[in-house]
Amino acid sequence: MDAGRSDLFDVFYRENYPRIYRYSYRLVGNSEEAEQLTQESFKNLYCVLANGTRITDIKALAYRIAHNVCISFLKKGDKFKNILGRKDYAFPPSAPSAEDEVIASNRLELLRQAILSLSKRDQRCLLLYWEGFSYREISTITNIRGTSVGKILARAVNKLSNECQRGKG
Repeated sequence: MDAGRSDLFDVFYRENYPRIYRYSYRLVGNSEEAEQLTQESFKNLYCVLANGTRITDIKALAYRIAHNVCISFLKKGDKFKNILGRKDYAFPPSAPSAEDEVIASNRLELLRQAILSLSKRDQRCLLLYWEGFSYREISTITNIRGTSVGKILARAVNKLSNECQRGKG
């Protein structure tokens, strides 16, 4: 790998390691496994860069690699479990009073249940969207047609809204 690409990789690694780790953790639900899978993802990214492959969006490529590494890991050991089933998934209650905590907890549980009703594909697209990715980047990472990402997200949000409204009633 030439010095320019090596420097690019070093900077990218330092700036994006926490994000890739967080994404991996949300997919596999275990910090030690997420750490190993994040390392493997960056190793694979380094190999792609070392091969001299022309890259137009290194961030999307890195998430695509991490996505594939995590999905392969989950499929290998038949460990594919719904990570959103964990009570602590990305929505820790932080209300100041006990009453507010109960209300917030109920709302979060309602949202968690609504998210669980979505397909795995829709859950992953929402997760990437919440991480700040554009539709194009989500398409690249998940290998879903670019024209479908917006529709998938719109339907998922609509379904979440309907499920949450149903749960309130």
